[in-house]
This record gives sequence, structure tokens and C-alpha cells, in this order.
Amino acid sequence: MGHSGYPKIEYRFVDHVRYLDAFLDSVLPTGEMFLVVQDWGSALGLHWAHRYSERVIGIVLMEFIRPFPTWEDVGPSKEAQGIFKAFRTPETGRKLLIEDNVFLTQILPGGIIRKLGAEEQEYYRHPFLSQSSREPVYRWPNELPISHHPPDVWDIVSNYRSWLMKTDIPKLLFYTTPGAFVTPEKARWYEMNMENVRLVDLGDGVHYLQEDHPRRIGEETADFMRALLL
Repeated sequence: MGHSGYPKIEYRFVDHVRYLDAFLDSVLPTGEMFLVVQDWGSALGLHWAHRYSERVIGIVLMEFIRPFPTWEDVGPSKEAQGIFKAFRTPETGRKLLIEDNVFLTQILPGGIIRKLGAEEQEYYRHPFLSQSSREPVYRWPNELPISHHPPDVWDIVSNYRSWLMKTDIPKLLFYTTPGAFVTPEKARWYEMNMENVRLVDLGDGVHYLQEDHPRRIGEETADFMRALLL
């Protein structure tokens, strides 16, 4: 991913878990931490937090991954559902994601309200210029826990989601309109049903909230951390 190396692995979620665990064991083997997580970073971070909850001071959430019982739960857009279903059809998915590079050229900019500049687009695309470098980009959509598949990812995400809903670890949840995984309606449901969570409405946004609201996210996150460290 990004500017890291390209080991010969499948790039499944459980592979990333192994690498993240080894990284944290090396650089931060003890002590408390905050987690600021989004998308697949949320699945990795929340799985870690579920296993090491005694080390977690607070959690900042954006567009986080949960179990999706049906395709309708992934998002309200039939078009988006169709695209992601195509991603999970082996021959079609590999053509779209590896040969045509549609995630970097269409899905990424489609998840941001503002228009990315040429330099920003180049930065995102640079690590994935060759088809051989796009294996992780292909794998991630196929790892989404939808309708109990893949079974191992479904079980992991279901377990951390149950823990997340009831743990009293302080949580800050950013959401936007229309949102993707976390719509305004879903955010309000979390406010009513998730333990010790505070919501922040960022306004307009889809999925990559940091690209549209970096300053607000940074300021609110810093305030959240400071309050818990006092």
C-alpha cells in the first residue's frame, strides 16, 4: 500500500493485520494510544483495539467498516452497489481494478466533494502506476464483509463491532451528507445506540472526509484528545 514494498502475499485483510501487529509491536509495544481510523484503517484499528482495549484512550471514527448483511446496507446507491458487485466478480473485477485502474481514476475522486488538483491526483496514483502494483487495490473491495463473505473477515468485523457498540471507551464520530458507510441517519442511530460517542457533523461529504474537511477534523480531534488527557 502506498510507498511501502510489494511482498508476494495475497493482501487479504488478515495479511494486513499481521503486518500492522508486527509494526505496533516494534514501534509501540506498550503504553496507551488514541486511534484515528477510517475505511479499512478502521477495520484494522478496531480489530486491534478490541484485542488490546486496555491500551486505548479514545477512538476517532470516520466512515468505518461494519458487517453489511445485504448489499443495500453497503450504501443506498444502486449504481455503487453494481460497481462493487462487479469488483467481486473475478475476471470483471481484475479488469476494472488492475487493467483499467478505475478505483484510482473514478472511485477515489467520486468519494470527494471537491476536485483534486493534478498534483494530488498524481500523488495518489504514483504508487500504483503498474498493473502489478494494483493487487492490493483489487483485493480490498473483495474483503468487504458483505452477506457473511468472506467468512473470516465477517467474523472479525462482527466481533469488534459488538465490542465497539458497548465499550465505554470515549468515541468521536465524524459524519457527512450524504456519506457512504455512515449516512446522517446511520450516525444518529449510532448516537442513540453506541456507548459514549459524540457526533460531529462536517457538512457535505461522501467517503474520503479528510480530503474535504481536513482542518475541522484536525481541530476536533485535537480537542477530543486534549480533553481526555487533562
